[in-house]
Amino acid sequence: MKQRQSLRRLVNLFDTISDMTGKAISWLILVLVLSLTFEVISRHFFNRPTFWSYDVSYMLGGSAMVIGAAMALKNKQHVRVDLFYGNFSPRLQAGVDLILSIVLFYPILIFGLINSIQAAALSWSRYERIMSGFWQPPIYPLKTAVPIGLFLLLIQLLADTIRTVVKLQGGDL
Repeated sequence: MKQRQSLRRLVNLFDTISDMTGKAISWLILVLVLSLTFEVISRHFFNRPTFWSYDVSYMLGGSAMVIGAAMALKNKQHVRVDLFYGNFSPRLQAGVDLILSIVLFYPILIFGLINSIQAAALSWSRYERIMSGFWQPPIYPLKTAVPIGLFLLLIQLLADTIRTVVKLQGGDL
């Protein structure tokens, strides 16, 4: 019983972190829309395109996508091929989820997390900039968002795995 309460608290903590970061990062979408609106108005009505809009849009959009992925996983909003899965019993669905998480999702996330941490650290050490644009903005903040997002996704996957294991044991969190 005490172990179940501890697991419930841990899962709730991870769910809360996913919700809070997802809601916080969603404000980047508003900034993205505003910057693109400014670009469209500036380009089409004043014939004055901005030099920064393209870089800002993919940095904001990429950061929002990678950091918001944990909230999407928590809310089961990721794309799932439901050809057979929907017809499975809840217990078989849980078993498939567990096996696929262990075999595919965890290794990919851990590999990506390790490599993205190294890439972000290297980018920060070089104060890396984007050389394709006119204003050459720094890229290390975006490269830092990737390991943050993968870490958040990893802890949300851990919460889902705990839920799945408890479900397979006949319980519920």
